Amino acid sequence: MLHLLVFLIGFVGTLSVAERAAPAANAQSHCDAPSELVQDEPKFPALAARFKSKEPVTILVIGGASTAGTGPDNSYPHFLELALRRHHPGAQITVLNRGIPGQTTEQMAARFTRDVFAQKPALVIWETGTVDAVRGQDVNVVADALSGGIAALQERHSEVMLMDMQYNPSTVSVINFQPYLEALHQTAALQDVYMFQRFEMMKYWSEAGAFDFINVPTENKASLAREIYECLGERLADAIDFATH
Repeated sequence: MLHLLVFLIGFVGTLSVAERAAPAANAQSHCDAPSELVQDEPKFPALAARFKSKEPVTILVIGGASTAGTGPDNSYPHFLELALRRHHPGAQITVLNRGIPGQTTEQMAARFTRDVFAQKPALVIWETGTVDAVRGQDVNVVADALSGGIAALQERHSEVMLMDMQYNPSTVSVINFQPYLEALHQTAALQDVYMFQRFEMMKYWSEAGAFDFINVPTENKASLAREIYECLGERLADAIDFATH
């Protein structure tokens, strides 16, 4: 059982442990997504005001292995920063990556004091749920950690976006993600927090043939990882722009 668990954690993180590769030539054209997977109702009025007044903007992304990526310039937070700077020329935009592999939602929330609050970010993007699902954590404990973490962020005047898990057709057949997806989405709805639907977005890309997450030759895994990071960065920038207009 332990060997199976280790295998699954490694497989879920396949996209995040690939080696560096050259940037994708045209990440934007083949990884568009339906608007309902990008857009949500909550807005970011404080962030919108900062963009409008050209004040410096700090966005902090906290999460696991898929957030950490393979280094500062090969992760979706990095590509998010590039996309936002392109969308807002002249703006001082910094995206901080606080991804640490292998942590549950509770463990991420426990490091907010050290890794998040001191930076006073205008927006916090919280990517979580994968490790909870793999380990079979109590869903109520996960939901409580989410609610407490969101409240703590909002008390410190950070706007919040949640991001759910990665999708891979091989892992969904052996890991029950559904209760954790529901906990994330229900908590976001109850606390009026923007929900970035990475799971459904990657499922859409898989079913549309934009990416093949299964039949990937070893020599192509690095370039696939980078393309996914770049696509997620672009779609996150779209979501932020939607929530600030």
